[in-house]
Formats: sequence, structure tokens, C-alpha cells
Amino acid sequence: MRKLFIIALTLLCAGAFRSAAQEVVFMPQWTPQAQFAGFYIAQEKGFYTDEGLNVKIVHKLQSSSSNNMDQLENGEIDILGLQLLQSIIAKADGHPIVNVMQVSQVSGLWCVSHNPISKPTDMNGMRVGRWISGYADFCDFLETYNNIKINWVPFINGISLYVYGAVDAMLCYSYNEYVSLTLAAGRIPESNVIKFSDFGYDCPEDALCVNEKYYATHKEEVEKFVRASKRGWEYARNHRDEAIDVTMKYVQADHIQTNRAHQKRMLDEYLSLMVNPKTGKVDYSPVAKETFDTIVNSLYNINHIFQKIEYSDLIR
Repeated sequence: MRKLFIIALTLLCAGAFRSAAQEVVFMPQWTPQAQFAGFYIAQEKGFYTDEGLNVKIVHKLQSSSSNNMDQLENGEIDILGLQLLQSIIAKADGHPIVNVMQVSQVSGLWCVSHNPISKPTDMNGMRVGRWISGYADFCDFLETYNNIKINWVPFINGISLYVYGAVDAMLCYSYNEYVSLTLAAGRIPESNVIKFSDFGYDCPEDALCVNEKYYATHKEEVEKFVRASKRGWEYARNHRDEAIDVTMKYVQADHIQTNRAHQKRMLDEYLSLMVNPKTGKVDYSPVAKETFDTIVNSLYNINHIFQKIEYSDLIR
């Protein structure tokens, strides 16, 4: 009888813990893919649950042209995946957000051309494919900063515009579209690729942002989410095949057209972008203040933002 009482009490306590778990809604910045494998692992392995969190991962639609800032501000989502450049511009525009975790440390944004290209100014007058969803800020910055005019051709995703010659070049990420291009067309000459990080555009990309009000009232939950997410990414780095297994579950559930080979190469490349070039380690360092100030000053000087923000305004 005493044994049955202990079992019943244990189950009761476990149920109470689950009901008391804090719900957190997280939206990555794109559809399911290995770019978010660490978060999927943290969910699958129970790392969020270990922290007392009930995490719900929701993805934006491929056809969405929004950065989902409105959903963050009205409380539909609690944590939003957002690129650092986007978060700086949003903050300068008056959106009450804070950056709570810097995931990637190096920019993976490239331009791939059908013909040799050596520098961003070579893009002047070219028809260049770019995503219809987001990243417009970088495109505007690129043109204004270099005093060039690019004929942008929007696409949702994929490489069809480039493969069929509908554009002279396309923006791509080293861990995504570039992988697709090499899988479809084989080796691309290095002379046909420019890496924007080689020309002073090495703005760290993927970060996590929350609303200021949410951070003020849920700081402990945010810290738990960040801690469990780091644990998920470390597990993914050391168990890559398993991380792809988990990623493919999310991919298939959302009917995303891809394959395991693509996702594996994506994960390998993305993990390399998480290494801090200054330390040679994956340390999730926030952007350096001098880099932050350079980005803000550059955006301000070309009138892309109309007020400067301080490092402490955004970075936590």
C-alpha cells in the first residue's frame, strides 16, 4: 500500500510540474530546415522540458513577406528568430525588441553569378535574384552604400531563376541556395562568387529577439530557453546524423521539398558559421560593440535609419 501511495504521489507531482511549465512560443525566421537543428534537438531531447518550459515551435509561411515583428509585439509569439541587421533597423524604427542570443558569428551571404564577378560594384545594372521574404534591408544598403543600381528579381525560394538563366546572378546563403546550386550544377568557379564578408559586410546574422516588455516579465524563462537551445546546438554538433533525423521530421511535417543530402550539407556549413573567428570556438558571443557601432553608423550615414541606437539598447 505504501508503495502504491509513493507511485501515485510521484505521478501527481509530475503532472503538477507539467501543468506549471511556462509556455514559450518560438518562431524561427524561415521554414523548417537544418539551419534550426539545434532548436529541434532541444525540443526532441527534452532540454526545454528540463528547464521547466513548454516550448511550441511555429514556422512562418514560404509566401510570407513579413518579418513577423507584429506577432512578436502583440504576444502571438514570444521569441523570434531575426537577423542582427534586421533587429538593428527594427530597433531604430522604434520596435521595442532586445537581442538575447547571437547564434551565427559569420555572414554566409554570397552572390553567385553566371560570369566572373570580383566585387559588389560589379553587380551594378545586373538582374539579381533575391528573396521576396525579408533581406530587403541588406539589398537597399548594398545599393546605397556602393552608389549602384541593381535590377532585383524577387523569388520565394529555390534556384530556378538562376538555373534557367532568368537572372544574371542571385543572392544565396552558403548553407542553403549555394548547396542547392552545387548539387544541381556541380562545381561553381570561385571567380563567379563573391562573399560579402570579404568586403566589410561581415555582420553576424541569426539571433533571437524578444519584446522588451516580455523580457522584463519573463527574463528567467528567456534565460532558460537560451540555455536549453545552446545545449541543443552542442548536441547537434556532436550527433549530426541524429540532428538530421530530427530535422527531417519537421521538414516532412511541413511538406518542404528538400532531401537529406542537402540538409546534411546545410548543417555542416551552418555549424561552421557558428564558430567565432576571434576565438575559434562556438561561444555564442554577442556582436562586438565596435562592429555594432560600425553597422549603426553606416546605416545612419546612408539614411537607412534616422536615429542611432546604443549597443545596450538592443544587446542583452
